[in-house]
Amino acid sequence: MCQNTQQCCSTPDECKAYRDIEEQIGHCTPDQAWGMYFVSTGSVRENIRLAVMKHIAQGNKALLVEFPELAPAKKGDHESG
Repeated sequence: MCQNTQQCCSTPDECKAYRDIEEQIGHCTPDQAWGMYFVSTGSVRENIRLAVMKHIAQGNKALLVEFPELAPAKKGDHESG
């Protein structure tokens, strides 16, 4: 199992695929990450989404600009009813 990625993988091959995508996202520009996301489908797209979310949570502001919808919710951002 991947550390902190149990929701994204259930086999060693899936974990390796996620880690490879996460590493690639860390090395590419936000435009390249968006391009990868745009042309991908299925589990690859989901892995890219999770990797981008992780990098944003770790403080990658450039990815945050390119993927604002993937930013973690801030405390108090929910609607009160």
